[in-house]
Amino acid sequence: MFSNKKWRKGTDTACIFIHAGAGYHSVANEITHLQACSDAANMGMKVLRGGGSAVEGVELALKCLEDREITNAGYGSNLAMDGVVECDAVIVDHNGRSGGAGAVAQIKNPISLARLLLDFSATQLSLRRVPPNLLVGQGATDFAWEHGMKIMPFESLVSPAAKERWTRWSQDLRAAERKEMEATNAHYGLSPAHSDINAGHCQPALPADRPRRHYTDSLSQALYNDAQPISPPQSDEPPLLESPPSSRSSRQYAYNGQQHTLPNANEEYTDPDGPPYVPTRPSGHHFAKSTQSDAHTYSAELQGVTQPSRVTQPMHSEFDDDSVYEHDQGYVSPAMQRRLWSERSSDSGGARSPDGVPVPLGMVPPSLATNYNLDHSLLAEMSNNQQYPPLAPSLAPSAMEEDLITDTVGAIAIDIYGNIACGASSGGIGMKHRGRIGPAALVGIGAHVIPTAMDEDRTSVATVTSGTGEHMGTTLAASTCSDRVFFSHRATSTGAMEVVNEDEAIKGFIENDFMGHPSVKNSQSAGAIGVLSVKRIEDGAMLFFAHNTDSFALASMSSDDRTPSVVMSRNHGSGSIAQGGKFYKFKARKS
Repeated sequence: MFSNKKWRKGTDTACIFIHAGAGYHSVANEITHLQACSDAANMGMKVLRGGGSAVEGVELALKCLEDREITNAGYGSNLAMDGVVECDAVIVDHNGRSGGAGAVAQIKNPISLARLLLDFSATQLSLRRVPPNLLVGQGATDFAWEHGMKIMPFESLVSPAAKERWTRWSQDLRAAERKEMEATNAHYGLSPAHSDINAGHCQPALPADRPRRHYTDSLSQALYNDAQPISPPQSDEPPLLESPPSSRSSRQYAYNGQQHTLPNANEEYTDPDGPPYVPTRPSGHHFAKSTQSDAHTYSAELQGVTQPSRVTQPMHSEFDDDSVYEHDQGYVSPAMQRRLWSERSSDSGGARSPDGVPVPLGMVPPSLATNYNLDHSLLAEMSNNQQYPPLAPSLAPSAMEEDLITDTVGAIAIDIYGNIACGASSGGIGMKHRGRIGPAALVGIGAHVIPTAMDEDRTSVATVTSGTGEHMGTTLAASTCSDRVFFSHRATSTGAMEVVNEDEAIKGFIENDFMGHPSVKNSQSAGAIGVLSVKRIEDGAMLFFAHNTDSFALASMSSDDRTPSVVMSRNHGSGSIAQGGKFYKFKARKS
């Protein structure tokens, strides 16, 4: 897991810096946000003290934040328009190399996928191909599956609070659209029936999108039928039946009040709705055994990511012992599966994909494997049986005390070898368009590293950002801020650069390079930003942060500290910029 480098005498002090997003952190939830930052700093420091690299420290710290429901990253993230969690993540090492994943669904820890891509980008491919360092959408999910990462069901990453927000926002959105449609009809003299006909025209779902469409439809049923309870009443019939342990030839389950039997993987089965599926039985919530307090579990998970290898054992679902990915011939990539489907005889009688291609049972790619075609009542009852992490009392919906954190969490680490790294992870804005790529997936925008300079101070800088992603993308926020801090420059109104201290440089970046950018000034969207930047020099590390949002949650820790320092920075509004910082002095090296 950790680096094999030997400790040298008089090593540099290791440091880690965390932020939990810029926005509005309610006073009631402040302690919860700060505790999450503190736990992430502690987790990252355990790795750094043990000789781990800065990249490893960043990854484990962000995994800790992703597993917290209260953060907008990983589990509990904001939902897209169709109710699916799509996450972004990026990680950058001390050389400036990066790995990123954008709009990726069904991945519990997107930062681990970004780390996997970072490691993969350093490999040599056949035929002089260039390995990728950024993948998005279904391609990123397939890549994760090909390299042994677990592909989660869509619903397993949706927290109760996130689902409640999505339901409320969906109702508000439909009401606004209906009001706008009525105004348009009145203006042009159209009848409501004509509008309904036009609204019914939509593109049919692609075969690979059908599992996602089924999941979205199951969520939407609650919006159209307010009278239907979310949880069905107790029935005399058990909702899920299992075959006796002695018989493994088939499995039974209850569906729409009737018993159905699924064949064994050795038998042929044709699903009239498309690819084969396996109804799942939850054996407890995916995160009931949280990794936030167990460094050994994190180490085991990381080891499987940093050393990808050919999967020789069947991949098992979190829900059931009989996984939809299970087969006896080891790992089969999606590309190989598609070739197997095309080569299979058309009269074989096997299951077929939605486009008519025969699908061998047990060889279902991630884009098709999570098609749980269960009715809404059964899904709801299964969801109620899961043991979700307890929701903090302060997370109850409240118009005054609801957090408005819509973007990235980030981390910067310096290891004992003096190397610096950073990373970011985010679930993006709520009700975003499917496929939207946020700043947390993009190097130079959500995270950036200026490698060590060959000067006497051996200066290097890392920056992570949070805020309005589209504006940060236009202004290249992380890259520009790193440049200003590295050179201690501030742009003037004439475009010239003047030498200032780092505090003035980072403030000037927000005022001139970000808020003063024409695309931000002329936009209808708010220009929100929070910046965490670390400048490493020969004898220490300087932390700088600034934000124009209501609040910014941060934590910092060195290997000489017993506990992290945490702060909830708040500004006074009216477009003001709140700033702060800290200096960590390295121990003198022994000769």
